[in-house]
Amino acid sequence: MSITAGKKQQGALLVMVAGLIIGVSHMLASSTTQLSVTMIVGAIACLLAFLNAEIALYFLIMAMLLSPQLEVGQTNGATLGRAVTLRIDDFVLLVICSTWFIKSALYREIDLLKSTPLNNAMYLYAFVAVFSTMLGMLAGNVDPKTGALFVLKYIEYFLIFWMAVNATEDEGQIRRFLVALLLVAFIVSIVAIVQIPQGGRISAPFEGPNGEPNTLGGYLIFVIALTGGIIFADARHRVPAMLLCGFFLLALTYTLSRASYLGFVPMALSLPLLTKRYNIFAFTLIIGLIVAAFPQQVLPKAVFDRLDYTFTQTSTHAEQVHVLGRRVDTSTSARLLYMSAAMDAFFEKPAFGWGVTGWHFLDCQYFRTLSETGFFGMATLVLLLYRVLQMAFKVLKEMRDRDPLYLGLTAGFIAGMIGLMFHAIGSNTFIIVRIMEPFWLCCALVYLLPQLTSPISKPAV
Repeated sequence: MSITAGKKQQGALLVMVAGLIIGVSHMLASSTTQLSVTMIVGAIACLLAFLNAEIALYFLIMAMLLSPQLEVGQTNGATLGRAVTLRIDDFVLLVICSTWFIKSALYREIDLLKSTPLNNAMYLYAFVAVFSTMLGMLAGNVDPKTGALFVLKYIEYFLIFWMAVNATEDEGQIRRFLVALLLVAFIVSIVAIVQIPQGGRISAPFEGPNGEPNTLGGYLIFVIALTGGIIFADARHRVPAMLLCGFFLLALTYTLSRASYLGFVPMALSLPLLTKRYNIFAFTLIIGLIVAAFPQQVLPKAVFDRLDYTFTQTSTHAEQVHVLGRRVDTSTSARLLYMSAAMDAFFEKPAFGWGVTGWHFLDCQYFRTLSETGFFGMATLVLLLYRVLQMAFKVLKEMRDRDPLYLGLTAGFIAGMIGLMFHAIGSNTFIIVRIMEPFWLCCALVYLLPQLTSPISKPAV
């Protein structure tokens, strides 16, 4: 870096530090404790992002699952009066990425949005979400504050992908980011496991009094897939990966999340196929058949009771529906009824939907996308998922002759994504920040593997 550039960086840093000290000090004087902590964390993240993007990403990885939520008001109508919540990691992510934009403007050698095979799909997805919500605001279906906040939550995790692509420059960083991610997952699983003796469903740290077991379940599916890929592909790291996977599996079991159990099955079946462990695939299939044939004898009692409750809820409600001749519980019935209503809403506004938060709250990614953003929203979501899988399968093929750790990481990422696609049947998986932040970070790491790693040298014959 030239002397002029160095002076520019020092000057910009001094101005930023001075501005942060003055601004934060002024706001702390009249803020609540929670907001004060958030502002201090944001100020630290801002400085880290300006000084060193890699350290800022470690900071963000820690915040992904280990940060509390902030309630910023009530939604209006469209989401059934639920509170609009932001988490400190939402705030930290925006601060870090905003700082990265500023740094990019100061130093033009930084290519903020590097060209990747996913960029166009991301742009289209974001455009449709914004455009449909603007239409919903004009039609009076979307409350501006609610719509703007939720659209921001829909697309903010793309910033992680672009920042990780920019900040990761060598193979060692990929390993360090993966270690940090799994360390956080271990801490989260320990916190969740400690909740088991209390009874009821477990959730991630700082989820509030009600918790979100579905969110924790989706997150655990993904990290189980990552460790499972390493177990199947990399003998050197198999033992620590198995230990981690054991903790993750125990925590997943006691989320009692049926959507997570649904996602776990295709994830577990796809992992041995992706790593070409066909004997393990056969074994997994046999175990699955045994569980399906004798669930009460094999599954933990809490898990069996949760699954059995789907068809044996004793109370009778008029809104309960029948599936294949069997009545399902009120929670499942509500989801099915809203799915049917979502199709009616889609046919009323088929092109761009009602706008984000313009229709009722619904715990199903696909039907929610149809009702909120219409045909174009669903098309761009499918395109985005297809592009990610296309990229990942291409990388998987290239990793066959690289370090087994990277083969495991790529296979685990693909299997985890497959699991999340099934999890999304009963949850808004692809717009849940606590699932999507680690997902898009890993997506960036997988994308970078062919560029930053080399084939293993084979001995001459």
